[in-house]
Amino acid sequence: MLLNRPIPFSFLLGQIRYEALGVFVFANLMFALRHYVGLEYLSIPLAIPALMGTCISLLLAFRTNQAYERWWEARVIWGGIVNDSRTLIRQLLTFLPLDTTSRSAVQTMARRQIGWCYLLGQTLRGQPVEKLIQTYLPEEEQATMLSAAHRPLAVLQAHADQLREWYRAGQLTDIQLAQVDATLSRLTDAMGRCERIKNTVFPKTYTFYLQVFIILFTAMLPFGFVESLFFVEVPLVTLIASAFFLIEKSAIQLQDPFENRPTDTPMTAIAEGIAGSLSQLTGAFVVEQPTELSKYYKL
Repeated sequence: MLLNRPIPFSFLLGQIRYEALGVFVFANLMFALRHYVGLEYLSIPLAIPALMGTCISLLLAFRTNQAYERWWEARVIWGGIVNDSRTLIRQLLTFLPLDTTSRSAVQTMARRQIGWCYLLGQTLRGQPVEKLIQTYLPEEEQATMLSAAHRPLAVLQAHADQLREWYRAGQLTDIQLAQVDATLSRLTDAMGRCERIKNTVFPKTYTFYLQVFIILFTAMLPFGFVESLFFVEVPLVTLIASAFFLIEKSAIQLQDPFENRPTDTPMTAIAEGIAGSLSQLTGAFVVEQPTELSKYYKL
């Protein structure tokens, strides 16, 4: 997630470097044809590209709004994961007997839940998770988790298996079991909603058509400048077109919040916050995964 700090120009330019270079070369070519080859008639009224630019601006506003809604939905889901993770451990601390065995089991549950948060984030980003499993999950569960096709789901099932053991041992009543299971169900639902965002592709035709319109607008723009802008024609065309391309690129990045990019939902940072909260609740020290440090974003 980009922070409220100065963003390096290199990051912004890196998003559109090929488009900006292409526009710069094209604008110089048109400038040479019009002013040095004698093809001054290659001109159109400036109102035509201005009208097209207005239409594209409206489309870009709608496009960016839809992309931000996807990003914000992902952030809301992870906010719910924070709340439900805390609720899960707090419920267990409240319902279970205050003996050493139960407290140790809750600490194991807390470590497993922290591992699930990191595991879900890394799975959504397509990153390796073997080290996380070895760090946070009990040794007797690791082989099962490593062989599971859907590892975050397997971790939640391990939670459910533990609840069943407590219930059969008479440590949880029917009502208490139902309340804790409802919390697990919300975590499962949150995981599914993240996977829906991850696996639902933003309509490619919409992106393609918008890119075509921006290219057409950029191609028309050099022909609309008048002689009074003789020496600033190329820089202006490059800057105006780059602004449109940059907004469109920003929307593309926001629409996919689980791609291990600076614009991602900060799942690792959120998991670190959950680790701190659950450590406080259980009184146990848990290993936190170091977040990649950056001056302008966090993952």
